[in-house]
Amino acid sequence: MSSSRHSYFVIWRFVISNFWIFVCITAGEHQYLKTSEVGGDSPRNHTNTHISLPHTHFDESTSPWVEQVGEAPKVYYFHNFLTDTERQHMIKLAVPYMKRSTVVGGEKGAGVIDDIRTSYGMFIRRLQDPVLEGIEKRISLWTHLPLSHQEDIQVLRYQEGQTYGAHYDSSYDKDEFGPKYRLATLLIYLSDVEEGGETAFPKDSIYTDPSIPVRGAPWSDCAKGHVAVKPKKNDAVLFYSYFPNGTMDPASMHTGCPVIKGIKWAAPIWIHVDQFRPEELKNMEVVKKGQPPDPGVCDDYHAECSNWASNGQCLHNQKFMLDVCRKSCKECEHCALFDLPCVNRNRAQGGYLPIDREEMKSLGVDLWQQPEPSPEL
Repeated sequence: MSSSRHSYFVIWRFVISNFWIFVCITAGEHQYLKTSEVGGDSPRNHTNTHISLPHTHFDESTSPWVEQVGEAPKVYYFHNFLTDTERQHMIKLAVPYMKRSTVVGGEKGAGVIDDIRTSYGMFIRRLQDPVLEGIEKRISLWTHLPLSHQEDIQVLRYQEGQTYGAHYDSSYDKDEFGPKYRLATLLIYLSDVEEGGETAFPKDSIYTDPSIPVRGAPWSDCAKGHVAVKPKKNDAVLFYSYFPNGTMDPASMHTGCPVIKGIKWAAPIWIHVDQFRPEELKNMEVVKKGQPPDPGVCDDYHAECSNWASNGQCLHNQKFMLDVCRKSCKECEHCALFDLPCVNRNRAQGGYLPIDREEMKSLGVDLWQQPEPSPEL
């Protein structure tokens, strides 16, 4: 994209409502959002009315830019939202703890397994480390919604045939269990998908431009005839569940279309009207939080595990003991270094996703990889 129509920038502040604001940049036919190259800090020369930017080379395949694809609901597609390094870091944090996904619906809104959602998933706590903090700040910069309104980042994996049926991300019915007043959803794609796996909006959705689905073809049957976006690694899609007047947008119903060929990794982040669990983000500082034990590793994580086990605590205090004292409770097998089949047996016992080395290699994630033998001299 080097033609003269992209050599100028017109910059303005577009206020959509009293609770969300975009800073947009137009260059020729496209609409862009400038973000900081590293860490999601505020853009240079930021004032209350505009952003001024130095002229730089723009490459559509690598530079961050935003286009609006949906008029109903409001859907925005952010190209090149993550770097490869950030994407791989998120996957590395998530993979050891991936379990069958749940939906809200149990007693008092607890998570339950339901065939509407057949993926594996886990949550990465907010401000887990500086890399995650940078991503979360970038989300806040794009949406102009405070970081404290974001939920923890969820990481999901869908294999062939797996799907997430049509649903809403929010509810404002006080009598319903489940999340209330999720204003917006940001979905980051962590892998490419050969076929299927689109995010589609099947209820009365409208494209901003009728040429978009033509340019994006082919689509799976699930996505045809609706506003939809294809998963592409490092890209992200943002949509709003509410109108500016505070009522829900019925067109925000969406579905994760079945994966037909390949494997889909994605990370949804829900953003609330109000602060989300503000007690967890006291002072808005990065807090180093220890990761829970790797479920593939058979070990004890307290000096008293053996004594507790001999006193019957594996039975009487089962939840705690199976988290902290699996070895003493004889609920796993000790694995040799790089013995992935053994690790996967331990993971399967706890309901965790088995690790596939080839899949990890395709994602650029080096986990449980046995080093190459040294050449003989």
